[in-house]
Amino acid sequence: MPSVIVVGGGVAGLTVAHELVERGFEVQVFDTRTTWGGKARSQPVAGTGTNGRRDLPGEHGFRFYPRFYRHVIDMMQRTPAVPGAATPSVEQHLKATTESAIALIDEDTWYRFSRRKLDKPYDVLEALELFFQKLDFDKADSSLYSLKILQFLSSSEARRFGQYERMSWWDFAQGDLYSPKFQRQLRAVPRTMVAMDPQRGSARTIGAISMQLILDFAQSGVNNDRTMGGPTSQMWLEPWLAHLRGLGVQFHAGVPCTGLDVAGGRIAGVRFANGESRTADHYVLAVPLEAAHALMTPELAAMDPALARLRAADVEQLVSWMVGIQFFLYEDVPLVRGHTFYPDSPWALTSISQPQFWRELGLFRRVFGDGQVGGLLSIDVSDWNTPGTFVPKRAKDCTPEEIKTEVWGQLKAALNGLDPDEQVLTDELLHSFHLDADLDYGGGLPPRNSSGLLVHPPGSWEVRPEAASAIPNLCLAGDYVRTHTDLASMEGACEAGRRAVNAILDRTQSQSRRALIWPLEEPAWVEPWKRLDAALYQRGRPHLFELLGLRTAVQASDVLRRFAALTGLTDVDDWLDQFRVSSMVDALLERLGID
Repeated sequence: MPSVIVVGGGVAGLTVAHELVERGFEVQVFDTRTTWGGKARSQPVAGTGTNGRRDLPGEHGFRFYPRFYRHVIDMMQRTPAVPGAATPSVEQHLKATTESAIALIDEDTWYRFSRRKLDKPYDVLEALELFFQKLDFDKADSSLYSLKILQFLSSSEARRFGQYERMSWWDFAQGDLYSPKFQRQLRAVPRTMVAMDPQRGSARTIGAISMQLILDFAQSGVNNDRTMGGPTSQMWLEPWLAHLRGLGVQFHAGVPCTGLDVAGGRIAGVRFANGESRTADHYVLAVPLEAAHALMTPELAAMDPALARLRAADVEQLVSWMVGIQFFLYEDVPLVRGHTFYPDSPWALTSISQPQFWRELGLFRRVFGDGQVGGLLSIDVSDWNTPGTFVPKRAKDCTPEEIKTEVWGQLKAALNGLDPDEQVLTDELLHSFHLDADLDYGGGLPPRNSSGLLVHPPGSWEVRPEAASAIPNLCLAGDYVRTHTDLASMEGACEAGRRAVNAILDRTQSQSRRALIWPLEEPAWVEPWKRLDAALYQRGRPHLFELLGLRTAVQASDVLRRFAALTGLTDVDDWLDQFRVSSMVDALLERLGID
């Protein structure tokens, strides 16, 4: 039975352990923390629970599970909610969020949005136009942005990797051409969703994830966006750990890894801060990017060019902060049944009111805390480098109390209207708050953050390693590893863990089935246009929209309609014919007078 040591007990490490132990491997997992789950773990506020109640539930940041999260959901489906019972599974703890909202600093409180199904490119245009109209954006702004969305959707993978990976989303979307009002939204949306600055994140990554989120928003059904029906550790991680222990996984908590030993072109062992060394047949490094970077020695770099690139990388340029703060309220304030985004907030806030999704656990004040707390707003803070409005300093330069004051002020500015009956949040509601425990203020300001997020700057794909290293018994698993998901998230970590597992199965020539890996899916109707764009890109030509000098989404949509009608490009049998696509491209270039 092959043995495996997994260093790191977050979602990536637990995924590796789950997949391997099911296939008969002997697995041991080590982690620096004394609790399991990494960034996904809950952070109970110690000493706040009385009379048999649980401590108030803090967390690194709220969790959301959109439609394209398939790897994580599969793990939940395979994890019993009650140890030893086949059903129900942990997945059944997920609750659908049926609406979302945008809260702006104006006379209104917020705007709610519903979903609609999209089947064709002009449907995308109509949906985006309705969205922008509700927010009162200029038609010229919304039309240009919709054009760029259609352009990305219809771009080939070759162009995305060869061209868009090397430019920012801001440059791709032509951000300098929009009005100041629209520019604020263009900056805010990637920050609130994935902690990415559009002027800093690559067009390929932000574009691909934006397409998934737009498509999620534009689909009907209960599985497009979900949240957990209780604290993450209680509802998911603790049942997962119990299940893995039952399968034979051994866990070692509170044991920081200090290094990997090398001998004979292989990993010979792993060293820990308690002075112990452990050996196994295979090793998986499933720690965050900063921790992996710190473990990259010259000996490791010499054995694998990908590890050498990782060791040489400036990690500070690759990561940003998305940190959670929770406000515990005397009374519940449900807001909307889903997530609320605050594009005008300088600190790029996103929130969710959680007790409405946790009702199966019982009345919140009877389950958590001292009986006084009835509401919980969980906030993600995604911009730590812009001065605040009420405390005019960067979040990184603020004390926890100052962060609480600024975030609370930003929420009230966006949610409260002008009239007395429009005061959604008042100071009298606030019981207490919890700031992410991964922020360490022990050394003063700014704090140290042990849970940074990869933000995918242009060209960063070249720095990121594959799960299977060139060292024959070392694999990597973490949300910085190359994946289809391509996002610093639990979904990216889970996919990376599966890729590491499959590499080990290949190296051991195992007959076991490989761990399932899913690509991101985009609508079938864009495939013909991607095929056309691949032919254009192969010839060194720009995208069809740029080739034709299109400036508005209406023009683009009309071109797609007419081009499909004239060429029959949307006929599957036709577009699968490479010769036909090539002939159409040649005819198009000839008609435009381009050699």
